Amino acid sequence: MQVRLAAYGALALDHIERRALFADRVDWPSARASLAVAAAGATTPAELHPAIRDVVRQAGDGHGGLVPPGHASARGGGGTRPSVVMSDGLGVLTLPSCPGDLRSVRAYVAAGGRALRRLPPAAGWVVDLRGNSGGSMWPMLAVALPLLEGGGVLGAFITRDGSRTPWWSRGRRVGAGRWASAWGRGPLRLPGPVAVLTDGRTASSGEAVAVAFRGVSTARSYGAATRGFSTGNETVRLPDGALLSITSCRFADRTDVVYGGPLTPDLLADDALDVALADLAVV
Repeated sequence: MQVRLAAYGALALDHIERRALFADRVDWPSARASLAVAAAGATTPAELHPAIRDVVRQAGDGHGGLVPPGHASARGGGGTRPSVVMSDGLGVLTLPSCPGDLRSVRAYVAAGGRALRRLPPAAGWVVDLRGNSGGSMWPMLAVALPLLEGGGVLGAFITRDGSRTPWWSRGRRVGAGRWASAWGRGPLRLPGPVAVLTDGRTASSGEAVAVAFRGVSTARSYGAATRGFSTGNETVRLPDGALLSITSCRFADRTDVVYGGPLTPDLLADDALDVALADLAVV
């Protein structure tokens, strides 16, 4: 068992060292030696999870992690769906977190599209990302797509070697690289100025949506700086079923500005919604 556990720990560290965005922040000889010692005294893979989790977080600037077998990820959980309300002729679209399972994605996109189709014409829009801690970015982008100035490049993933994988929209589809990831259900285009709201809980995929609005000529951002996880994770399943979430890229906007930390809004405001609505009313 000790030999297998040593191999298990080494495999996890191999994945992290090969993929992680900030792999150079880890003292790899020390990390491997420590994990080998832990494996020698362990009887189950779970006993190695804390050490592996510590390394993946170091290499991901706190964004990555490890989810034990049979556990849902704590980040981006919940089943809340998008909602839209009218306020003095302005539309307020709230985009909460969305889990990545297919059923949740479909329900999320359908709810957002249905809400936007039923809304009367609006003179401007608020996209509220406050409290959006992540999950899957694609259903969020699919719902927001009518406000993102039509098709084309929405942003990109940038790896540590500088490789760039664009996020794109074509018609009602959004995706990255060669793969379509979600299909919108709302109108193709909703004109008008857009105010994007963020706060300190806006993180990960929530930040990706905020990045997608960077460079949109009609958009301005309000609120507070985001959590600082404007980076993308890829998931690796380990032999025991644990999910290793490795931060492997930064986000870039459509103008090729690269992020990786907190996104500071154009206007810092505690009462972001009220300020945004007041500004939109005079545009």
